[in-house]
Amino acid sequence: MTSVTSSSQLWIISKAGGLIYQSAPPSGASPAFNSVSSNEALILAGTLHGIHAITARLDPTTQGRNKGAMESLEADGFGLAIKGTATGVKFVLLHPATHPNPQGALQKCYEVYADQVMKNPFYTIEMPIRVQGFDREVAAVLVG
Repeated sequence: MTSVTSSSQLWIISKAGGLIYQSAPPSGASPAFNSVSSNEALILAGTLHGIHAITARLDPTTQGRNKGAMESLEADGFGLAIKGTATGVKFVLLHPATHPNPQGALQKCYEVYADQVMKNPFYTIEMPIRVQGFDREVAAVLVG
């Protein structure tokens, strides 16, 4: 039997709207995870970045504070949870509708990012993330 969280996938979007990380599709995932090509994922990430920016501007009382932006989107059978950071990087968790705590999983992924990626002297900000330790720890978080 597959864990609820094992069918989740993490995307990290740069402050410019580019997809800088996409976790590997989980084993045994629904065909929807495997049907998105790399180009489609880049387009979807850019679109989501734009929607996030627009929703952040809808509430004039939170201007410039990354508050009030879209935090989740739910549909039949799946959802998106979004965590915006102070630096403008967005963490997006694509998850089944039955996921018990998508925001908690995003927070853990953010902590792993801070520990594994931001402390890596060979990583350049805004560039695609290619850190094996990060891949392993994200996979562990997503499996639960």
